[in-house]
Order: sequence, then C-alpha cells, then structure tokens
Amino acid sequence: MSLPYEDALKNGRQEEALKQIFDSIEEEPEAEVHYINGGNLLHSLGRDEEAEQFLQKAIDLNSQSTSAFYSLANIYYNHERYEEAIRLYLIAYTRNEKDADLNFMLAMSHINTQQPKAALQFFEVAHQEKPDDIDICFQYGLLCCQLSLFDPAEKLLTKVVDKTPHADAQYNLGLLKLVRDDDKVQASEHFQKAIDVQKDHHLAHHALKKISE
Repeated sequence: MSLPYEDALKNGRQEEALKQIFDSIEEEPEAEVHYINGGNLLHSLGRDEEAEQFLQKAIDLNSQSTSAFYSLANIYYNHERYEEAIRLYLIAYTRNEKDADLNFMLAMSHINTQQPKAALQFFEVAHQEKPDDIDICFQYGLLCCQLSLFDPAEKLLTKVVDKTPHADAQYNLGLLKLVRDDDKVQASEHFQKAIDVQKDHHLAHHALKKISE
C-alpha cells in the first residue's frame, strides 16, 4: 500500500511530508504506520519529544509493532537513556533476532552500560548478517581488544583498514601488536598509518613518542 507522503519523504521535502502525515492521521487515526513515520520524521527534525509521543501512540495502537519499538529505542539511545533503549530493543529482538542493525544497537547499548561481555553475542550476529559493514567490524574488533580476544580483534580491525582508511582501527591494531606480541616495529607502523589518515590523531602521536623513548 502506497502512502500519500512517500514521494515527499523520498525527495527530502520534510515539512510537506510532515503535513501530509498529520493529514493521514486525521483520516486514519487508528493506523500506527502514520505515527511511526511521523515519529521517525520528527526525530530527524530534532523534535524528539513529539517523536516519542508519536511512537508511544503507535505502540498503544499495535503492541506488536517491531518498528515502533525499534524507532523509540533509537531515540532513547541518542539521548543516552541506554537502559530504556535496551528494554525496547529486546522487545523488537524477540520478533527479529537476526536483524543486523538491531543486534548492533543492542551491542552498543550494552557497551554504554558497561556490560561488554553481554555485547559479544549481539556483535557476532550483526557481523554474521553484515560481514562487510565497517562500523560493525570496527566496534566488534574494539570490543574484542578490550576483552583481550586479540586474534578475532586483529581479523576484524584488519578487515576495516583493508576496506577504508581508518585512523582508529590502525591505532588499535598498533596497541594490539604491542600488548599481544610486544612488536614495537609493527606497532609503530600502525601508529604512523593512523597519523597518515588523521594528522591530529593525538593518541597515535603519543604512542609513537613513547615507543621511541
């Protein structure tokens, strides 16, 4: 079913789309899809209090709406309300356990609530579903470093730097070489590559200075 505001949304005419969403809600006040789309659009416009109200209304209309729970959880996450975000992400998760983005957001929420081990299973599924996603590979690799899972960390971070210039991935590969292998030569190479990508990468500059002392 096409929606009357699809074209406006697709072409970035946000205010026009929002008016059409309001009109659609007046015509179909029980259709949760309009509240979900309205909530997502309001969120993109920085009107999060209104967005939250729209998404809560969508959930009231349909307590099985995975999209509404996921969208509201994203708002909570962006406002650092991580515990609330996890609660809603998990409701969505029970209905879509293999969704890569959902697993990634659950993993990141657990990272931000100081539960790194709980994040592992969600990163693993996200990576399985989107093995070439740079953000997933980097954040998963970073977590593996923090948990001293150095071999998988190296594979993940190497995948990142093979695909794109990435200063932080290079820097963490350098740390890995130091901690796991005590290899100052390779560590220095990674730190220098981090600086080549980002000239003001202060951590890489500091690490290179320490190695040379």
